[in-house]
Amino acid sequence: MKDFSKYREFYWIARRRGLLTVVLFLIALAGAVWGSTRPVDFLGSGHDPARWLPWLLTVAGVAVRIWGAGNLRKNKEVTRGGAYCLVKHPLYLGNCLIYLGFFLALGNLAVNLSLFVALLIPHYCCMVLEEQRLEREYPGQFAAWSCTPRIVPRLQDLPKALATDSFCWRQAYRNNAYRTLAAPILLPLMNETLLALRDRV
Repeated sequence: MKDFSKYREFYWIARRRGLLTVVLFLIALAGAVWGSTRPVDFLGSGHDPARWLPWLLTVAGVAVRIWGAGNLRKNKEVTRGGAYCLVKHPLYLGNCLIYLGFFLALGNLAVNLSLFVALLIPHYCCMVLEEQRLEREYPGQFAAWSCTPRIVPRLQDLPKALATDSFCWRQAYRNNAYRTLAAPILLPLMNETLLALRDRV
């Protein structure tokens, strides 16, 4: 693996992941209020089942994060069981699914998908730097794990993931999985608030 730790840009972008996430999300929120496309109305009277896709992506993201967090043994090993059989970074995968759900719910598909793709850049930097740290600290374990996909799940490994799963609720709590539990509730509430704001401006 190429040593990206020499590139200051990687560290700069990785360390500002939270700030970049907030900025991109604020841009999407502004577009939802003042843009030409309305956000998804989850609680309205429409019958289009596709409107629930963003919410389902958010729920899936929360589930993936909780599953990954319940298997993660941070700073003790290269975790390879459970969700980590499918992807190297299930927590980042969960984040990305949640972000994608929120961005899709905000209306302007082209703009918001572009913002979501921009959001993947700091996540990619963090993933690469974490992998290089694991390779330095656990070289033997990392070598056995290196063929696992970075973030796109290899679904044919699902039986292996279930067989090696060692999920623990206490471990999930220690790894802060609870922080995302509110996302599926906040998404429709956020959109109803944005729709109300649009009607007033």
